[in-house]
Amino acid sequence: MKTEKIKKLKPSSLFNNSKFILLFSFVLSCFFWVAFASQSNEISTVIVTDVPVNVELSEQAKHDGLKVYRGDDIKVSVQIRGNRLTVGSVSKSDLQVVAQNTSSITFANTYALGLTTRKIGVKSDYEVISISPSVINVSVDKERTQNFTIEKNINTSEVTLPVSDSDDHTEYYLAKPVISEDHVTVSGPEQEVKKIATVQVYDRITGKQSENISKTLDVQLLDSDGEIIDNDLLAISPQKVNMTIQILPKKEIPIIPQFKNVPEGINVEELFSVKPSQITVAGTEDILDSIDYINLDPVDFNSLDPTKTQITCSISLPTGCINISNEEQARISLKMNNYSSTVVTVSNIEVENVPIGYKADVSTKSLSVSVAGPTSIINQITSDNVKVRVDLSSLANGFEGSQELPAEIDLSELTNCWCFNEYTVNVSIKKS
Repeated sequence: MKTEKIKKLKPSSLFNNSKFILLFSFVLSCFFWVAFASQSNEISTVIVTDVPVNVELSEQAKHDGLKVYRGDDIKVSVQIRGNRLTVGSVSKSDLQVVAQNTSSITFANTYALGLTTRKIGVKSDYEVISISPSVINVSVDKERTQNFTIEKNINTSEVTLPVSDSDDHTEYYLAKPVISEDHVTVSGPEQEVKKIATVQVYDRITGKQSENISKTLDVQLLDSDGEIIDNDLLAISPQKVNMTIQILPKKEIPIIPQFKNVPEGINVEELFSVKPSQITVAGTEDILDSIDYINLDPVDFNSLDPTKTQITCSISLPTGCINISNEEQARISLKMNNYSSTVVTVSNIEVENVPIGYKADVSTKSLSVSVAGPTSIINQITSDNVKVRVDLSSLANGFEGSQELPAEIDLSELTNCWCFNEYTVNVSIKKS
C-alpha cells in the first residue's frame, strides 16, 4: 500500500500570493477601523428619512365614529446626534414618530398636531435634535356611505344613422343608452360625501354609426354647481360601468281592437275607431318581420254600456320591441248613436240541473236586467223577451241550504242586443 505524500503549506508561500495579500489587507483595515471607531468619542449628526407618523385617536373619538382620513400616511425626517458609529447604524425602524395632543380631536375637522419621537430600537445612546416637519395637518371625519342613482349624460345629437334596404322598415332608431349598473355606492368622509349632488356617466358620440355602440365609462361625482369632484378620499363602487346603445330598424304597426261575446248580427268594424291607429316600433329584423299588427285586450260586450263610448286599453308589445311612439295606451271610441239601453224586470227565473231527489226554490223573486241594443229594438222590449236561468251543476253533491249563484241571461229572441253587468240569484236547496 502506497502512502500519499501531503505537501505542507508554507506561510511564506501565501505572502507570495497577490490575491491573499489583498484580502488580508482588507480584513486587517476593517479590524483596525472598528477598533478605533468604537473607542472614538467623535460626535456626528445624521438625518433618518421616511419615518412614518403614528396618529392614534382617543377611545372616545373612535367611539364617536371619527376616523383619520388625511395625515396618517405622512413620513418625516428625524435628525439625530451621537457617537458616529451609533448614529450611523440607526434606521427608521428604530424610531417612532407620534402625533401629540390627539385627545383634542373631538369632532370632524382639520387639526394641526405637533410631533414627538420615541426610541424603540436597542440603540439609545443618541439624542433627537429635530423632526421635519415638526407639525402636520390631520383631517378627521366620520365615515359615510351613500347610494346614488347614476344619471346618463350621453350626447348622441350628432350621430348619423344608416338607411335600411328593407321595404318594411327603411329607417333606423337610436335606442336610449343602457348601463350595466343603475346605482353606485360612495364611501368616505361625511363632509365630502355630502358635497355630492349627482352622479353621472358622460360621453359624446358623433359621426355615422351602423352597429350597436358599446363603451366603458367612468362614474363621475358632481357637486351642486355641476363641477366634477376629484377626491382621493372617496371610494366609488363601481368606478366604471358598461354603456350600450342599440341601433335598431323601426316599423309602423297598426293597432287592432278586439271584442268578445259580440251579439249575432253586429258588425263591430262599423262601431269603433281607435287612437292611435298605429305606433312606431323598433326591434331586431326578425322580430319586426314577425309583427303585422298589435291586438289590444278584448272588450267584452257583456260589460259594455252603450252610454260609455270611450274605452282605454293598454298597448302590449312583444319582448324585444321598443315603443318609439311612447303611446302606452289606446283609446277606443264607440259609435253608439243608434244604440241605447233599458232595464227589464224579470220575475220568471228558471232553475236547471237540479240534483235527483232534491228540490230547488228561488229566493230571489225578481231580477232587474240591463239590456242594450239598437234603439228601435230596445223601445219594444218586454220582460217576456228576457229569460233568466240558474245552473245548479256547479254545486257539490249532497249540498243543502241556500246558495247565491250566477244568473245566465238569455236574449236569443232579441236581435243585435246584449246584456251588460253581472247578476246573481239566491237559491234554496233541500231534499224533496
